[in-house]
Amino acid sequence: MQLELISHALCPFVHRACIMLREKGVEYSRRDVDLEAKPEWFLALSPRGKVPVLVADGTPLFESAAIVEFLDETHPPRLIPEEPFARARQRAWVEVASELLMTQYKTMMAATQAEFEAAAKTATAALARYDEALRKGELASDAFGLVEVATAPALFRFALLEERTGWSFWPRGSQVEAWARRLAARTSVTSSVSEDFPGLFMKLLADKNSYMARVRPAS
Repeated sequence: MQLELISHALCPFVHRACIMLREKGVEYSRRDVDLEAKPEWFLALSPRGKVPVLVADGTPLFESAAIVEFLDETHPPRLIPEEPFARARQRAWVEVASELLMTQYKTMMAATQAEFEAAAKTATAALARYDEALRKGELASDAFGLVEVATAPALFRFALLEERTGWSFWPRGSQVEAWARRLAARTSVTSSVSEDFPGLFMKLLADKNSYMARVRPAS
């Protein structure tokens, strides 16, 4: 199967698709687009004008969740459970992961202290939901499936933010911290972004006048 991923270097939803491609070990080409000046050929492929788009044997597929499931179905071994209840629960946690990414973005883009504190409170609460699920055994700390593919881009960025800015959103020593650090360091996760990703990521925060990029946390 010939695969081309239409992408953007910083998009976490593209990151999801790349992670699954890396996990499957399949060859693919990648073409980045400028989302500030979207070309007509891209808009013809993407009904919502968003990345990622996966062109599989000439057929364009859009939306990261659909792309990830397509790749899992067409490239064994399967990561997504066959059992209906388990599969439904994993899909539900994908929605939680998408909400986490949106919360993370608001936190990163907050320009004022008040905006940042409000967004950070929501981000911390979202991560606490994962911690509770891990403690209850609803999520497995050593698993790697659809939930982890969907959530890893956010966790990778939280770890990078902590390293580069000093801001941390998970409780020290918590199960979610250990889970997040394991996923953020997984080869498929780290190799799915460019070598200059950290610099590009921090430049984005600086260009957007991000509070996180300007202010260090109190020690």
